[in-house]
Amino acid sequence: MQPEYVRYNQTVVERRRSAYQEIVIAHDPAVGHLLYLDDDLQIANADDPYNQAITRPLRESNALGDVLILGGGDGGVLRALLDAGARRAVLVDIDGEVIELSRQYLPDLCGDAFDRPGAEVVVGDAFAYLDAEERWDGIIYDLTMDPVREDQPRTEYIREILAKVSARLRPGGVLGMQCCGADEPGLREEIRAGLAHTFVDWGDWEDEVPSFDVPWVFAWARIPREES
Repeated sequence: MQPEYVRYNQTVVERRRSAYQEIVIAHDPAVGHLLYLDDDLQIANADDPYNQAITRPLRESNALGDVLILGGGDGGVLRALLDAGARRAVLVDIDGEVIELSRQYLPDLCGDAFDRPGAEVVVGDAFAYLDAEERWDGIIYDLTMDPVREDQPRTEYIREILAKVSARLRPGGVLGMQCCGADEPGLREEIRAGLAHTFVDWGDWEDEVPSFDVPWVFAWARIPREES
């Protein structure tokens, strides 16, 4: 299948092969610049509704003390959390070239978030970062649902990553995550099963994102607060 930037006659303004993936920046008059990784659309300049959706669980729960963002190298989630009043937001993305190109081409999303007080940017493995002992008031999962190991079943991967997230949340801590398109009911059910296996308090919903062809599924989960 052709990538969307070919199907929709978008103008490719930059193409770069990083150590991890092919990065394409395209342009469409309707949504501005778009970021593609290995030909999969990630986000466009017009897609702040995505950032507002994935951060909503943390904002509505006021889980805005110490926040960890897994992925999110375009900086949009980082900006949304800082705008909402996050005291400290740590973004961990493995590809520094995504961050560099997002600064250049996606300013409507990231603004000056990478340089603002309270922002910390770590170029490194988000999964390995979860193994550190630090605990968080909120965690944003803004990564793929594809297993890291080729031989790992997706259901096992989902449970593994959710267990790691749960272990790193403080009492009362909140997870916000992107899941999949609404046209992927099988994957949605796998994620629901993983959430139900790991958390007592969780849910999902759909939201519209301007550059996406279908509604997008987001989810939340919460660690119970300690009783006083």
